Amino acid sequence: MKLDMGAAWNEAMALLSANFGVIATVVGLFYFLPQFAIALLAPEMSQTATTDLPPDASPEMMMEALNATFQEAYADSWPYLLLTVIFGYVGALAVLALLRRGGNPTVGEALKAGALGSPSYFATQVLFAIAAGLVIGLPVALLATVAPVAAALLALVLVVALVYAAFKLMLIPAVIGIEGTLNPFAVIARSWRLTKGNTLRIFVFLILLFVVITIITIIVTLVFTLVFAAMGDAVARIGNGFVGALANAATGAIYLTVLAAIHRQLSGGGSEVAETFE
Repeated sequence: MKLDMGAAWNEAMALLSANFGVIATVVGLFYFLPQFAIALLAPEMSQTATTDLPPDASPEMMMEALNATFQEAYADSWPYLLLTVIFGYVGALAVLALLRRGGNPTVGEALKAGALGSPSYFATQVLFAIAAGLVIGLPVALLATVAPVAAALLALVLVVALVYAAFKLMLIPAVIGIEGTLNPFAVIARSWRLTKGNTLRIFVFLILLFVVITIITIIVTLVFTLVFAAMGDAVARIGNGFVGALANAATGAIYLTVLAAIHRQLSGGGSEVAETFE
């Protein structure tokens, strides 16, 4: 089956509209609140790094200084980041579980499904990272010892292959959240089969989606940043954190419903819109 991008978008918006209340609740709890908490409790994570460098500093010195600054910020804020990742996993799978066709789970059941599926989701990411390291890191490192130029070319080719594989596995959260599959290897295999023949379409669809969302987010953020800046530093920090967290939550809601719509279409789930779960 070939992915119909227009039909997938229409169904995603229909799913979002029909289930807006429950999706907003879950996304608000697991996307908005953690991001807003980071903006308030660890503002250094969202601030531009500043370093004291001489005017004639070389690009290498600037990169080293920026790297050290960011490492210090992450070292202080890693607990918040870890919680954000965990909450993001649970929230994403819970939203997708809410969109199960014919299952009619309650919000509580969806959250339970999200919590139970998160270790599997994490395991698939670890497996992908290990595979990427073996496929890219090891060959490139070995080749670099004898032919640096060839190693650079090989790295470029393998990165393209890695991006291809990443889009082949885009439906991993949908397989876990909607289908309830928990075996990481079975999840990876299922996503690979579902996306067969549609990888390029999924790539184009999601890239276009994120370009549009990014442009809208930048415009809205700039407008609110100017408004908040005129009200003082404290208001600007809180206001910008609120807008950033809200934009992240909205992006997450749209992305997850699009993912659910793609999964429905490629798995032969039809186009009927799920009703709101209460």
